[in-house]
Amino acid sequence: MKTYYIESLGCPKNLVDSEMFAWLTEKNGYQAVEKAEDAELIIINTCGFILEAKEEAIDTIMLMNEYRKTGKLKKLVATGCFVGRYLEDLKDELVEVDHLIDLKDFRSFNKLFSDEEPELGRKLLTPKHFAYLRISDGCDNKCTYCAIPGIRGELISEPIEKIVAEARFLASEGVKELIVSAQDVTQYGVDLYGERKFPELLKKLEEIEGFEWIRILYMHPAHVTDKLIETIAGSEKIISYFDIPVQHASSSMLKAMNRKITADEQRTVFNKIRTAIPNAVIRTTLISGFPGETDADHNELLDFIKEIKFGRLGVFTYSPEDGTPAAMMKGKVSKTKAIDRKDEIMMIQQSISEDFMASFIGKELDVIVDAESSEDGILYEGRSKYDAPEIDGSVFITTGLAKIGDIVTVKIIDSWEYDLVGEIIHSNKL
Repeated sequence: MKTYYIESLGCPKNLVDSEMFAWLTEKNGYQAVEKAEDAELIIINTCGFILEAKEEAIDTIMLMNEYRKTGKLKKLVATGCFVGRYLEDLKDELVEVDHLIDLKDFRSFNKLFSDEEPELGRKLLTPKHFAYLRISDGCDNKCTYCAIPGIRGELISEPIEKIVAEARFLASEGVKELIVSAQDVTQYGVDLYGERKFPELLKKLEEIEGFEWIRILYMHPAHVTDKLIETIAGSEKIISYFDIPVQHASSSMLKAMNRKITADEQRTVFNKIRTAIPNAVIRTTLISGFPGETDADHNELLDFIKEIKFGRLGVFTYSPEDGTPAAMMKGKVSKTKAIDRKDEIMMIQQSISEDFMASFIGKELDVIVDAESSEDGILYEGRSKYDAPEIDGSVFITTGLAKIGDIVTVKIIDSWEYDLVGEIIHSNKL
């Protein structure tokens, strides 16, 4: 049997592409292996969003190429955002790669094996109890720092019928946690139907039997409507986890970023969410060191973080990206200062998170069991409704019996800065 290994870099949206590449590979007679050194074919699906992602893509390609010497590797394929963005240049520079496949060019990929027209499907690369559902690709928001429109193009929404059919397939495969994603889910349908259709789509997904949790990733704060908040508030399946990247809280910075929202309007969105859903957890991401960011802008952001008290928060230092308006802006902030500002943000957030996590001690939470643990004194690692996989923290379970994928009730007995510790009370979702 011919063997393959796929390395998927970047975001969950990229992972969906990786699952389609994996499906095509297996349709052509290959079997997946767990270790890259055991594979005859290695596929690297790259990310090209920021500088660190591009560096990771190159490092991964070089690492995998080493298996020509020590392993079974016969063919190395690279695809994804980084390859698509710099395809012509890479043809001359990346001699280590046997085949460069443009972003989402499944037809050219399939021609590596067969002249037949490819039939597309997905081979899930996540644990079987959760999966990602990408409802659109590309973006029309035109944030000045973002390279996504130049990589993946303008917004292209999938038809509701197609999305629902794919979701039904995922439910039939045993998926309990459906994670709905896009560059901006709140804009879903604008291109296809002439209006935002995300709440309507969510209601159709709710009707599908098998899903216990429906998690939403990537909501632009300028497009979070009252209707969307009401839909989530009234749902038994949609998790009250609001992933809303604000990027900044200084109105001058938000304007420079072309975020189409002010700091006060962001406050209004969060107040509406917490009024409608008091136990909602809000996750955000920020950019430090954006061109023109002053000490006053940074301090305004710090005050905003202390005021809102986000349950989950991540920070990126600004990365100038080719072809973006921000890359040409004046007032560059030094890398050192951007990192210092990032560290200051995370110090404040660590204290907020520590208090927030401690508030769960003595309470009961539903937890989805992701894996058995090899740590002393810990049986399983799982996540509450307030934790997205590979993004947020974990719930470490010390006692009780469960299977991977079970949703169990856990009593929280301890907390750390970003994680919880608990004991299984009973398995309530078996």
